[in-house]
Order: sequence, then C-alpha cells, then structure tokens
Amino acid sequence: MDRARQGAGGAPDIGRPAPPDCAGPDRVRRHDCLLAAPHHAVSVSRYAPGERHRAHRDRYPRISFVLRGGYREESRPGAIRMTPGDVLLKSHRALHEDQFGSDGAIVASIEFLTDDPFDAAPHAPEWHRRSDGFALRHAAGLLEAALAGDSAGVATAGNDLIATRPDDIAERRPPPAWLRHLKEELETVSQAQVDVRARAIAAGVHPVHASRLFRQCYAMSISDHARAQGVRRALALMTREAALSDVAVAAGFYDQSHMNRVFRRVIGRTPGAQRAQWLRAIG
Repeated sequence: MDRARQGAGGAPDIGRPAPPDCAGPDRVRRHDCLLAAPHHAVSVSRYAPGERHRAHRDRYPRISFVLRGGYREESRPGAIRMTPGDVLLKSHRALHEDQFGSDGAIVASIEFLTDDPFDAAPHAPEWHRRSDGFALRHAAGLLEAALAGDSAGVATAGNDLIATRPDDIAERRPPPAWLRHLKEELETVSQAQVDVRARAIAAGVHPVHASRLFRQCYAMSISDHARAQGVRRALALMTREAALSDVAVAAGFYDQSHMNRVFRRVIGRTPGAQRAQWLRAIG
C-alpha cells in the first residue's frame, strides 16, 4: 500500500481531499487562516506558555516556521529546540510530542491536504529541522505568497523546501565532534566571537582543511552558516517595539547596516521588510 494512504497511527487517509478551510479537527483553535486551497492550507497558530502536546501524529504533513517564542519537540530521531527562524519539515507519519516555552509560540504552517510530499522525496527525512539560509529564504517566500493569496507560489516554495536539503553530503561523511561543536557555537554567537583558526589548529588540522571539511559535511561554507544564524538570532528579537539598531548589536552584527546587507543576502529582503511581513501574518 502507498505510504501516503496508510494513515499510520490511525491518521485519516490524506489521499482524500479535505475541505480547504484551515480547520481540521486536530488543529488548535487559536489560529488564523492565511490561505485555503484544495490541496494545501496556510495558517498561523498560537500556543500558550507551557502548553504541552502528548505523543501524537499530525493529520496532515506540514512545514512549520516559528515566528515568535519557541518550543521543544521530541520524535524518534531525537529532540530539537525550535526558535524564531527555524523551519520544521514533518510527514504525517512522524510521531512526536511538544512542550512550549515560557512565552508560548506563534507558528506559521503549511499543511498538505491531499498527499504527502515526503513520498516523492524518498531520501528526505520525515522529521527534520532546518535553520540554513535556503530554508529561511524559502519559508519567508512561502509566507509572502500566502499573504498575497498565491496558492501556486506557496506550493512551489513548500515542495522546494522538502526536495532540497543541505545535509545530503553529511549522510555520507559524518562530521567529527570538533566540527559539530564549531557549527553549534556559530548558532549561538557571531562569527567575530569565534576563532575558527584556533578551533582548527586545536583539532590538528589547517584552517583551509577545516573550511573544506565543513562544506563536505554540511554542504555550505562556514561563512554562509554564520550569516544564516545571525539572521535567525535577529528574527527572535524583532518585536514590534524593538529598534533595529539594538537588534543588530544584540544579534552579533557590527551595526544596523551590516545586518541589512546580511538580511538581503540570506533572505532577499531588509530586516524592516521582514518584520513587517511577520507582523502582518501575526495580526
């Protein structure tokens, strides 16, 4: 039987079209529908501080993009922490549980109502967090298309996210522990605060080899990873009241103009334009 129609764990047969109303019975009630189409729906959901969802499977496969707050999600491969800018790709077969943080969370999601796109990408994991520049750029584009009522644009951006992932090479060459720690460090602080040369020498390799190995393991350069993580940190700080100059410094950029350049390079828009998009989606 085709995997998309098995309905693992009692899930309904998603091969049957669902009413495009953004209101499936397993959805939280605190949500705003941004776009409803015959084959997919985009909505923004709000979760209360400390809210918890016990182990379950979603009715529909989805891509989620955190706009505010954060949560911890656990599935068979492990546990992840989702914060603003993080993108989660998830088949309806993925059993998982959620614990929302002290600030709750606001999450934008696209649900695929009539089939599971993961079936067309057999090498893609069915539960996978992404925070790279490609994912940030396409998630922002997906949200922009939904706000504009562009159903085809939403579907294309979602399919691109599932079909393309940066860690294909990593499966063939797992990173050594020191390189994994370097990647994690750059997710927390700016590249200016991390002495990559010292990390490489301490590991017994030349800095050029470290750069080559990083690309071989993660399919992106150290600089590209650092830029994407700077954008992600800034997104977490972009409230309605925050001054962009303060956000830039707190996120690890040199100044606001530096943040503007990096935002344009990573997601194709300015910080101000990105904040305006999020505020429009949140309402």
